[in-house]
Amino acid sequence: MGRLTHDMSNRSIFIYAHLDEGARELVRRSLPKARLVFAEGGKSPDFREANQDRFQSCEVCFGNVPSYWLQSVPHLRWLQLESVGFEYYQGVPALSKSLVFTNLKGLFSRPAAETMLAGLLASYRGLSQLALAQAERRWVCQEVRPQTQLLHGRRVIVLGHGSIGRRLRSLLSAFECHVQSFARTSTEAELRTVDNLDRALPEADVVVSCLPQTPETRGLFGRHRLALLSATAIFANVGRGSVVDETALIEALQQGRLGGAVLDVTLEEPLPPTHPLWSCPRTILLQHTGGGYREELLDKAGAFLANLARFDRGEPLENIVTLAHGY
Repeated sequence: MGRLTHDMSNRSIFIYAHLDEGARELVRRSLPKARLVFAEGGKSPDFREANQDRFQSCEVCFGNVPSYWLQSVPHLRWLQLESVGFEYYQGVPALSKSLVFTNLKGLFSRPAAETMLAGLLASYRGLSQLALAQAERRWVCQEVRPQTQLLHGRRVIVLGHGSIGRRLRSLLSAFECHVQSFARTSTEAELRTVDNLDRALPEADVVVSCLPQTPETRGLFGRHRLALLSATAIFANVGRGSVVDETALIEALQQGRLGGAVLDVTLEEPLPPTHPLWSCPRTILLQHTGGGYREELLDKAGAFLANLARFDRGEPLENIVTLAHGY
């Protein structure tokens, strides 16, 4: 699967992706003869019902449509996700074997890796305390300076050896960190089994999860595995919130059994104001901004258009999702 052919003269494309006007104009300008159907309106039930009928008449879709829409897709042949994660569709029964999914793997690797690096540096250099003091116009040099630490030379375990994990390793090399990757299917990873991982965790200064959500990764960092980390270690997550037991993580932070956390993703998003993570000590919440950057929406549209050109030429599509793996 992956080599598709398509009649360009009768192309119908449903755009459900979140795009600003600049990105929409790029799609319109690039596809002047296509029959483009942009999802309109809000996210209310009425909106979804109205757009579902329009969606079902299209052969190509760009965007993460509601999963229940895929239970009946008589014409759809290819769905280009506007994300990397595929977990939204893992529970959809009997997905058509003729329906091809592609994702945006690689598009977010640079911003996500830079975000993790920024979060770790902020944690070690006391930037959260300094930002709060600045807002309050307080000079806290003598309080903060003695507590600052270096990222240089830290022992780091990166969970996942995909595009984000590899990019982060490259950035950490500038700080001469000692980095190991955990990935069960990558021959380049130093840690290939959970037993290997568990033996390495007590010596780690930093653990960064870049893992997708799959049945194998859900709850990987439960209470037992978090307890293997030292009281000075930092746990960071730019993958999916489901990888870690949040209740156990919160307890470890509150009780001083963990050095800190840098979290781009959480189980519940957005976090409600009463969620305990807001007030956890030594915790930086990045609010799922990790993959973002100014040109993000234009680049999403560009990636879709490049794959659409392959689709029209009958060439293999890039970043096909393996349904059995979930990525």
